[in-house]
Amino acid sequence: MLRGLLLSSLSLALLTACPSSPAPAKADGKGGTKAATKADGKAATKGDVKAPTAPKTPKAGGAMGKVLADAPLPLAELFGAAPPQAEAMFGDPVAKGGSKESCVRFVPDRTWFKCKNAWQRYGDKTGTAETVYVTYEDGKVAAIAFEKVKGEGPFDPTAALKKVGLELPETPELKRPADNVKMWSWFNAQARLVFGERQYRVEVSTVDDQWETSKVDIMLNDPLNDDEKARAFEVEPQTP
Repeated sequence: MLRGLLLSSLSLALLTACPSSPAPAKADGKGGTKAATKADGKAATKGDVKAPTAPKTPKAGGAMGKVLADAPLPLAELFGAAPPQAEAMFGDPVAKGGSKESCVRFVPDRTWFKCKNAWQRYGDKTGTAETVYVTYEDGKVAAIAFEKVKGEGPFDPTAALKKVGLELPETPELKRPADNVKMWSWFNAQARLVFGERQYRVEVSTVDDQWETSKVDIMLNDPLNDDEKARAFEVEPQTP
């Protein structure tokens, strides 16, 4: 499924991808990244958060992130798919979706650009999670969040990745957005995850180390192509 991921050109791109310090931006409630899982015990929702800090750089030629053979969903096929193709793999919508006219990337700098950005939450008919939150950019799947991943015993981020069908080679950065919240972040060079020659980053989060509040978030984070660069725009700093 991930044939060609070990090509040297893709490995080099991942090794050099790292975020810079972001400029503050106005939160719009449906920002370009997903927020950490809420500290009130509810599953995380979309919001505007700070860009990840610079990742640890893996050795050249290291292993790439991959989709496991027993993955509940064909992730490599889903990312970049049009809504009709993607929705055939999900359950029924469980809430009203939304849309806006902007998207964001974090490499090489945090950059906003005009796009058709839509999102919808679906039931998970595979039984892996309670719901699946999907973001579409310009009519293609750009992010998938498995919400309330099902598991037993102490929460384990590696086990959560395995449940959604992912294996990532590098050690994540552990963040604590609140006292009872943990977030494990694999930026591009740590996730080393490529679908259709585009790079992705991954976050796993939980409240109180519970599976019931967990989320696995896989997000497109490829450098802007020429068409996207032509649609870039500046965001005014947020007033304190």
